[in-house]
Amino acid sequence: MNQLNGIKRALTVVSLFVTASTFSNAQTFTTLHTFDFTDGGEPLAALVQAADGNLYGTTSLGGTYLQGTVFKLTRREH
Repeated sequence: MNQLNGIKRALTVVSLFVTASTFSNAQTFTTLHTFDFTDGGEPLAALVQAADGNLYGTTSLGGTYLQGTVFKLTRREH
């Protein structure tokens, strides 16, 4: 009976590793924009999704008066 429990535990651990590796391989990131201080710098806080579906964010530096900017990301449908 102990051997059966050990096999069940081993199979559970293996299935967790397979599941975790499947999810981690599916993640990819793409740089959408790099701020150059004329359009902002040092993005601040998380993005917020508005009712229009766009994402909005702020920077703490850069922009016309070097006081930061507000920016918008529009989702592109594939």
